[in-house]
Amino acid sequence: MEETFKYHSQRQALEFAAQIIPVPAEYPLKPGLPEDYRECFERLCRLARAVYLDMAKEPEAYGLMLLETSNTDHNLARNSYRSIQRFVDTLNALFKNGEVSSHSLIVNAGQFRSGIRKLPVVTKYGLVISRLLKFGFQVSDFNGTMINKSADHFTVEFPEDPKLIDTIKAYCECWKELDQFRSRDNDVNRPLIKLSPQEFHHHFYRFDYKITADLTQLPLLTWVNDEAEYQGYDSRLKHFNEAFFLEMQQYKGVRYDGDYTYKGKRIARITPIGYTAMGDAEFRLSLKLKDMDNYADFIQELPEGIKKPMQEDSCRYCGFQGSTKEYCKFRLHWTIDGAAHIGCSFWCFNFDSYEIEDVPYYARLLALEYGLEKV
Repeated sequence: MEETFKYHSQRQALEFAAQIIPVPAEYPLKPGLPEDYRECFERLCRLARAVYLDMAKEPEAYGLMLLETSNTDHNLARNSYRSIQRFVDTLNALFKNGEVSSHSLIVNAGQFRSGIRKLPVVTKYGLVISRLLKFGFQVSDFNGTMINKSADHFTVEFPEDPKLIDTIKAYCECWKELDQFRSRDNDVNRPLIKLSPQEFHHHFYRFDYKITADLTQLPLLTWVNDEAEYQGYDSRLKHFNEAFFLEMQQYKGVRYDGDYTYKGKRIARITPIGYTAMGDAEFRLSLKLKDMDNYADFIQELPEGIKKPMQEDSCRYCGFQGSTKEYCKFRLHWTIDGAAHIGCSFWCFNFDSYEIEDVPYYARLLALEYGLEKV
């Protein structure tokens, strides 16, 4: 029986917990990290899951946005989603402004106060710290609401597992270095990140072990399978996802960065259709096609499950960018089974047939559309 919630933030906190992917027993560590860091990081992930589960039970205690599930405003639901980030943003503000000595974090109080004020989702940071105390953290000079104004420095410790302090510090430092790839002025790490900046940013809040990995040694297939785990694909879609990736690797010039691209343009991706912040998204394989009449004979041979989205019209005559009923640069036209169809390039073609034997058909559609050649 599906669990029901009063607030969007409760369901969203559970999703954050579920999206913390398993830490492999062996993965290439970022140079400089100790060999036992994998085990330490796994313990940090267990703690993070527990915190997110606690959020789902008591969202008020963390200061989360209390938007009732009866409210279907997607923008408000997205703000609720962002409020879940308070936990990690508070941790990062602590460790970003502190140095570790003998498993104790010594935080510059002034820098912490200044940093935490710049975070729009972290108001009343004392709520988050109070909950961290319940999980075993000890924070000096904390009066239950804030760090004492008289404090120049304060300490953060975790007596039950002292090395956790070192683990969190290293995680935040690794993210600080990787996060530079989102800056237009620093492209050093961009080739190493196999997801878009907008997508990978969310992984920091899910304690993705890849942030602590030597990305030069991480196989591309690992990114593909981890993303399936992170997104919560069912077993059928996971198998399809891997098979589609391996098939597309056979074509010259096709790249994977979360999307499949050719000559710098997206040609395919597995994408959620719907509002993820509302929890109602479903996954579809989206192919960017526009010249279907050029390979109409092949379309006629497609299995019915693949052909179905190509038999549906999707143009809404929405007037986007001054379009009219007579003309829109995003409007697609094609004929199938003798019937003319009109679609929107933003909405078609989204396929939900995920049989392994479907993979060559999808790949062939892309090959015919873009003139792809096998390696």
